[in-house]
Amino acid sequence: MARYFKEQDIDEFRECFYLFARSGQITSLDELTVVMRSLGMSPTIQELTGYLKGKGGKMSFADFLEVMHIHSRAENLPNEVVNAFRAGDPEKKGVVPAKQLRNLLQNWGEGLSQREVDNIFREANVSNNGTVRYEDFVKIACAPVPDYY
Repeated sequence: MARYFKEQDIDEFRECFYLFARSGQITSLDELTVVMRSLGMSPTIQELTGYLKGKGGKMSFADFLEVMHIHSRAENLPNEVVNAFRAGDPEKKGVVPAKQLRNLLQNWGEGLSQREVDNIFREANVSNNGTVRYEDFVKIACAPVPDYY
């Protein structure tokens, strides 16, 4: 699996894996869920169940790297979000009104609070009355959270 990931990524995966799989193996759906989501993946319950069943209910670190490789090829969240914006942009302008974006963030899915949206807008340099280039916004919003420790 080293050919698919950078050494730094493998080190991060290993650290996270052994933090949550203290026995050296993942043996439950909860463990696999926490590890993969902690690493920024968004697998569905069905995908997680399939991965764990495919490994006989126990997953070593080597098995986990294989699963991460398979899943990382299937999941590309930023592209999926940009494609969703494009689907709602019939004129292909590449922008969305900030008010519409705020409404989407606050009222769809889990819905963010006004404060959370304000923080995201501040981080992305978005004015409440302007327009937002959605590709740029998605890059900022989907970027990993900085590690300050």
